[in-house]
Amino acid sequence: MAVIQALLALISRSLGRITSAIFGWAVVALFGQTDPAEKTMLSALVGAAAAWPVLLLGIAMPKIAVFAMGFVPLPDWVPKWTVRLVWIGLAATIPLAVGLTMAMRRPRGRAFSRVNPPAAQESAFKRLLRGLPTTVGIAAAFFVVFVTVPALRIASLVRRRVDVQIPLLTDKESYQPVASEIARVLTQHDFPVQAATPGWWMTLPSRILLRLGGPAFRAHIPEHLAYFRGDRLEVALYPNGLLLRGSVQDTAWAHGLVVEALTAEPALQTFDSRAQDMERQIRRVWAVYRENPTAHEDSAALNGRLNDIAKELGRAPLTYDEWQIVYRQVLQLGRALGGERQLLEVASPNHRANGDRTAEENRMTTSTSTTPNARELSNRALISEITGKASLLAKKEIELAKTELRADLKAELGMVKAMGIAALAAILGLNLLLVAGVLALGLKIASWLAALIVGGVLLVAAALLGYIGWKRMVTNPLALTRQTLKEDVRWVKERLA
Repeated sequence: MAVIQALLALISRSLGRITSAIFGWAVVALFGQTDPAEKTMLSALVGAAAAWPVLLLGIAMPKIAVFAMGFVPLPDWVPKWTVRLVWIGLAATIPLAVGLTMAMRRPRGRAFSRVNPPAAQESAFKRLLRGLPTTVGIAAAFFVVFVTVPALRIASLVRRRVDVQIPLLTDKESYQPVASEIARVLTQHDFPVQAATPGWWMTLPSRILLRLGGPAFRAHIPEHLAYFRGDRLEVALYPNGLLLRGSVQDTAWAHGLVVEALTAEPALQTFDSRAQDMERQIRRVWAVYRENPTAHEDSAALNGRLNDIAKELGRAPLTYDEWQIVYRQVLQLGRALGGERQLLEVASPNHRANGDRTAEENRMTTSTSTTPNARELSNRALISEITGKASLLAKKEIELAKTELRADLKAELGMVKAMGIAALAAILGLNLLLVAGVLALGLKIASWLAALIVGGVLLVAAALLGYIGWKRMVTNPLALTRQTLKEDVRWVKERLA
C-alpha cells in the first residue's frame, strides 16, 4: 500500500509540474505577455477549457459528473434535467469566454519578438469564432498529456530510469537552434545523442493544437519536434519544456549542462513576465559580449548593465523557483564578463587543460572577424554611426507610439462595445428572472426553474463581459512605447561598452 501511495504521489507531482508549465505556455501563446493579475485569470480560463470534457460528460450523466467534480453525491430529490441544464450552460459558456477573451485581448508580441504574432493580425470576429475549436484543441491535448504522462512515468520506473521535466519556452523560430544546441552540448560532454523519430505521445498534442488552435499556436509550435536518443539519455524538446530520461545521476548532470548552456540562447526558462523580461535583458548583454569577448572583458558598461539587472532582481516579487533561475543566469553572465569559463564547462571530462579554444570560442571569434570593431573606428565615424542609429531609433519609437495610440483608442472602443453588450445581457437576464418569478408565484409549476437557470446564465455572461470590458480600459497608456524606450537606453549603454 505504501508503494502504491508513493507511486501515486510521484505521478501527481509530475502532472502538477507539467500542467503548470503547459498552462503558462498556453496563456503566452493565446494571449501574449501578461501581468501577474491577468495571468491568474487567464490560467483559470485555460484550466476551464482543459476541463471542458467533464462538462460534456455532465450533460450525458449529470449525477456522475457532479460526483466527479465535487465528490458529493447528487440528492435524489434534485431533478436530473435541472442539473443537465446547468451543465449545458457551463459547456456553452467556456468556449464563448475563450473566444471573447481572444477577441478582446489582442496579443502584442511573443516571448522573443516585438513583432505582433499572426493571431494579432486577425479580426476580432475571427478570433471570437476560434473560441470553440481552441477549447476543443486544449481539452484534447490536455487529455493526451494526462493519459500518457502517468504511463510513461511508470514505464520509466520499471526500467529504473527517471523523467526530468525542465521548463523551457521556445517559439517556432528559436526551436530548431535550441534543439541543435542541446544535442551539441550533451554530445560534447560525454552524452552522445542522435536524432530519432519522436513517438506519438510526443507529437499528438502538438498536432492537435496546430490543427485546432489557429495562428496563436502555429506561431509557437514547430512542424517537427526534436527527439534524441543515446545509450544513456533520451531527450524530448517540447515547445514549453524539455524532457530528460535516464538514470538519476545522468539526468542530474545533463540537466545542469543544458540549463547552463542555454542561458545565452533564445530560450526562456521562466514563465513569469517580469522574470522573462530580465532573461531577455541578460541575453542582450550576452549578445554584445559575444561580438568580441576579449574587448568586452571587464567592460564597465556591461558590468553596469549586470548590476542594473541584479538590482531589478532584488526588487522583483517572484516565486523562489523563478527567482533562482534568473539569479543563476546573472551569476553566469558575471562569470563570463570576468573572463572566466562556466563551471560545468570547466568540469567537463572533455575540457582541454592546454588552453585550446572550444568550438564556441572559435565560432565567436569567426563572427567577430566579420564584424567591425567599434574600438577600431575613428571618433568621427563612431559618432556618425551612433547618430544614425539614434535617429533610426527615434523614428521607430515615433511609429510605435502612433501605432500604440491607435491600438489604445481601439481598445477603448472595444470596452464601450463590451459594456453595452453586458448591459443588454443584464437587462435580458433580469427580464427572464422577473418572468420566472411571475410563473412561480402565479401558476405554481416547475417551468419557472428553467427560466431561472437561463436568467442566471445570462447574468453570469453579463458579469464576464463587463469584467473583460472593464479590463480593456487603458490604465497604462503607451506602456509598450515606454518599455521599448527603456530597452533602447539599455541598448545604447551596452553598445558603448
